[in-house]
Amino acid sequence: MLDILRVLFVLIMVAGSCAQAKQISVSFDDGLNPDTNPEAVTINQALLSQLGENNIQAIIYPSLIKLGGSAGLQLVAQWGMQGHAIGNHSERHLNLNKEQVSVADYIAGIAGAERQLQTLPGWTARYRFPFLKEGDTRQKRDAVRQWLNDRGYRSAAVSIDASDWFYNIRYLAYEKAGKTDSLARLKKAYIRHLLDRADYYDDLGKKTLGYSPKHVILLHTNKINAQSLSDIIAAFKAHGWEWIDPETAYADPLYRQQPDVIPAGESIIWSIAKNNGNTTLRYPAEDAPYEFENLRRFGLE
Repeated sequence: MLDILRVLFVLIMVAGSCAQAKQISVSFDDGLNPDTNPEAVTINQALLSQLGENNIQAIIYPSLIKLGGSAGLQLVAQWGMQGHAIGNHSERHLNLNKEQVSVADYIAGIAGAERQLQTLPGWTARYRFPFLKEGDTRQKRDAVRQWLNDRGYRSAAVSIDASDWFYNIRYLAYEKAGKTDSLARLKKAYIRHLLDRADYYDDLGKKTLGYSPKHVILLHTNKINAQSLSDIIAAFKAHGWEWIDPETAYADPLYRQQPDVIPAGESIIWSIAKNNGNTTLRYPAEDAPYEFENLRRFGLE
């Protein structure tokens, strides 16, 4: 009887630890242009340094229009040289859900970016749709999906969407105005926002998929992340998250699904939930109206 109780205890502990495990990997979109952003080199190095200090491997999805030219491309190359993966985020950052964007132009933009990015160390054939928009019609969605499949591209989907761009705009404004105290409070509000978004999508994942998936969060190569990344990493660890590399995350069966939703795109979890008939979803764009309450919580407007 005692042996049976011991076995049950071990099984309960193992099951409990598995249930509590929340795993997340980090991806960065866009890249930096040293010709237009005097802090591009500093921001790029700050992101890479913090990833290295925390022993975390990331994946970056550069868009050529965001890089400017060879100087921006060299900043991306540094990611590959330091062991991070480099995917494709297109040439011109077009929105496939816009009526005026044709399949031919869109695919040409993917191919154009590939020609330059595939020469970099760390290149991997994963394509991140700009704005997470995958087509406003089935014809466009399916044509691009087929082209990517024929070229050997694998998923670059996002499970956790967030508004770092919104917080970055405020960060730059406070910094320009010399509002040091506001910067410190904004940083705390931003980390709270990321944790809230992660919890929202993890909960939606459990309800939709029946389990907590291996997550991929979308961030951007911007100033607020350069100033906050180590604190973001620490905060997630403190809230029960484990950081994993992107390849481990993308091995989750979640990223092999292709929901039949039009317009197509957004968080893969959100899209699957919508495809399954969930009518209680918040609008997927992580836009300003959602964040006012969080800003007020930290004494910000």
